[in-house]
Amino acid sequence: MSKRILVVDNTGALQGSVAATLVQPDYMVAGASGGAQAIDVLRTEHFDVVIADHATDDMNSFRLVEAVSTMKVRPSIIIISPEEPRVRQELRDHALAYSVNLLAIIDVPIRASVLLSALGDIADLGGGDSEGAATGIAEAEFMRGLMTDGLSPVFQPKVCLKTGKVVGAEAFARWNAPSGGLLGAGAVIKVARENGHMDILTYRMLELALQQQGKWRREGKSVPLSINTASENLRKSDFADVVTGLAEQFDVPAEMICLEVTEADFEVSKQMPLENLGRLHARGFGLALDDFGAGFAPLMQLKAIPFDELVVDRAFLGRAHEDDTARIVFETAIELAHKLGLVCTVEGVESEEHLALAKSLGADKAQGYHVGKPMSAHEFLIWIEDFDDGVVTVPGLR
Repeated sequence: MSKRILVVDNTGALQGSVAATLVQPDYMVAGASGGAQAIDVLRTEHFDVVIADHATDDMNSFRLVEAVSTMKVRPSIIIISPEEPRVRQELRDHALAYSVNLLAIIDVPIRASVLLSALGDIADLGGGDSEGAATGIAEAEFMRGLMTDGLSPVFQPKVCLKTGKVVGAEAFARWNAPSGGLLGAGAVIKVARENGHMDILTYRMLELALQQQGKWRREGKSVPLSINTASENLRKSDFADVVTGLAEQFDVPAEMICLEVTEADFEVSKQMPLENLGRLHARGFGLALDDFGAGFAPLMQLKAIPFDELVVDRAFLGRAHEDDTARIVFETAIELAHKLGLVCTVEGVESEEHLALAKSLGADKAQGYHVGKPMSAHEFLIWIEDFDDGVVTVPGLR
């Protein structure tokens, strides 16, 4: 099983160095532009190891250790630091005090042998600490859990940047680990992709999300939902009929359901996805092109495909304040959406600064931890009530 590595630095140089070192298929390397963004990512995605520069702009190693210690599933940490021995020992003591596994403190420049040796220590952890150990999902457990109580959808609010009101939510997958706690969507998607079960996962998420949506409607709460689909489902000739059947089964109007298609997974050269999207759109379902900018969907095809919404890849917002290219792409994506008559949603809004930029550039909707974290169905309804009553506020929204 490959190890998932999250690299934290504000320049991208460290991520490039780590990626160049860990070229084996045993590793998957992702990046975060700072400590705060890394913590937000770790709340929704599973990573085995965090590799961080000792002094990022917004969070040093001591604060990073403290933040990781609050998580149910804690990644191990490797710190890249030229600091003196006294500081290194203080950091080791700090990690021990917070029960965080500090694999190593490594000098720069990074030597491949040293980094690989540190990562090899993961195998020696023994799994004695159920909170500290990185947890995966076995295929047999995954298949059993899908049909029982393994999968739990959570809901992250979306807000309108013009009115400041809640306009719906996106459903994400969480997994009820046997040892307790929840595993993020990353662990669920990983086992589904590795074993060819993405279509089954999508169908089950649709069923659970629409079931909850129908329950809310019976309780007098109308909550439009966005739900991710997979390319495997779009290639099935009966997909539109399955979605329609689930909506009818749980008495949810089609216009309250938006199916998100990830740009990187969407194959515009295949006819079946286009046919399914056309059928769904004709029946009143909303369609969104997710993670726009991460893949390479031909721009000339966007007008021909019946999308209603364009969701900008979170990476561009995260870097827009410090990277002119990212800001240009971000701004252009918003303009393109509007010129095509599409609603533009911005994901990854993690600060008031992010929110202000999205508003200033004319985005329509926003979601992210600054607005609200993914919540259980019960927590989500409480959050909406508190938001409407002014008990919960989003700085900079209104």
